Amino acid sequence: MQSDSRIQGFDVENIIGNSDVMNIDMMSEIEKELQDNPYDMISLVFLLYDTPDTALQRLIVFQRVSNDAASSINLNMLHEWLRHAKHDPNWKHQFVEALLICQLHSVVRKLGFHVQTARKYYQTDNIAVKMYVNPMKKALYKLCESINSDNLLKLKKTLLTYDIDATEYDSCELVFLKLMCDKFITINQYQYNSKVLGFKVNVDKLIKIVENLPGLRKLALEINMLQQSMTEEPRTTIVTSTPSQHMKVDESKQAKVDENYYNMDFDDVFEMLGELKLDEMTQESLKSDRKQLDIDSYEIKSNKRVGICVIINQENFYPSKQSIEIKNGQTQLDKRIGSDKDKMVLEKTMKSLNFAVISATDIGHKAMLEFIMDVVKNKVSEEDSIFMLCILSHGVRGQVYAADSVKVKMDDIQNMLDSDEAVNIHNMPKLLIVQACQVDEASHPVLVADSPKDYCNLKKTNFLIYYATSPDLEAYRNEKKGSIFIQILCRTIRKFANVEHVFDIFTKVTDNVTLLCTKVGCAQVPIFQSTLRKKLYLQIPQ
Repeated sequence: MQSDSRIQGFDVENIIGNSDVMNIDMMSEIEKELQDNPYDMISLVFLLYDTPDTALQRLIVFQRVSNDAASSINLNMLHEWLRHAKHDPNWKHQFVEALLICQLHSVVRKLGFHVQTARKYYQTDNIAVKMYVNPMKKALYKLCESINSDNLLKLKKTLLTYDIDATEYDSCELVFLKLMCDKFITINQYQYNSKVLGFKVNVDKLIKIVENLPGLRKLALEINMLQQSMTEEPRTTIVTSTPSQHMKVDESKQAKVDENYYNMDFDDVFEMLGELKLDEMTQESLKSDRKQLDIDSYEIKSNKRVGICVIINQENFYPSKQSIEIKNGQTQLDKRIGSDKDKMVLEKTMKSLNFAVISATDIGHKAMLEFIMDVVKNKVSEEDSIFMLCILSHGVRGQVYAADSVKVKMDDIQNMLDSDEAVNIHNMPKLLIVQACQVDEASHPVLVADSPKDYCNLKKTNFLIYYATSPDLEAYRNEKKGSIFIQILCRTIRKFANVEHVFDIFTKVTDNVTLLCTKVGCAQVPIFQSTLRKKLYLQIPQ
């Protein structure tokens, strides 16, 4: 008695061998049927066409036609494929397998197949099985199905760092075809008399990118293993160690070691802000030890324009060529949900103090430094008395991440602000506010710490750098309301700006953040370093 698999195989082979349904007319009918869902046609062309340049050019036209609702043009892409493929005795197998991979089951039934029987025969769920469709294409199609819109956008941004522009393509399949055309990836098979003799496959660069995209590391490993099985000489595994725990946002929904600790509701902290009575204090109840500025305070030229505040909010991250090559492995940075609330409150606070506020969001490391320097050289006014830079991002030990996942040293930022090019702010007090995770990369601790063990090396005068928390302690961010540090900092600044100098204001912030976090059973202690030579007010004191 034959096994089920052999019976199933016989059924498929029998139908394929005797089928006269699959012909040019049927291809035209299928193509008309798929016009309502252009993505299915793109997927079929991706799997079936052997020449990526031809597939890409035809799909670019198809993408434009599909976006034009008034167009009724039929490009006959399946007809063209059959015209070249019909000389291959296995073309029917290849077509049916491609239909099954794309889950076009209604078409498969029209061709006379029992779907489940055919799926088992072609083993479409197993990317490692070599049937009639190139297995690496099959794997890349699975990757396309797994890449959401956010990851596709990150992939396109990453490719720009490799000087590959895929921004015009709406689907992942077109992006991969572009990579094949540019020889960024290689997916070929050698045949003789329609028999596949071997494969030439190289997707190393793509694997390195994919393993740095959220949720795709496991699939990157599968594709790498498939590549090893398809090539004669095994390659070393590309995927590296597990993601560093310190890369996770403070209230990530990912699994934690201690669920009770990490799932603590930090809304309690924000509810207790009222206990600080920051919003109830009146200016009359506060006394200033300075009614006017003198030689022991930095000059504030005018309250009409006190200074300039630069805010860099790094909320969304993507891997880049440089971050991948420097790290030689995985650097996956979570989205900093809630950071936009910090950006908004900083903008509102500093504008209320008559600072000119200039903001940027999600910029790469080169653009980040260029942005800061452009403000210094071209936006600083003779009226300005203070330069303030706020950086909201992920970080590691004395460095902050740009949106392209490249680390920028705080030392480099400070040196740039003290360089000859920054002559406009040389004699000006410079405040650097840093809200960023800053742990030691090598230790991979379980708990996240948001300030460095080695701070920015303050060798220059007229600087003050304020970190969200002290070494080895955590800094918490609420996804709906922003970070505890930035929110309390802004509330405190608004109430005390024209009666207290920044040392006293920041001391109050440190005290209040520490007090509230202690009440909910967690430790966070902001800390600042200073080479300021005088007292600094954010307004001319009353």
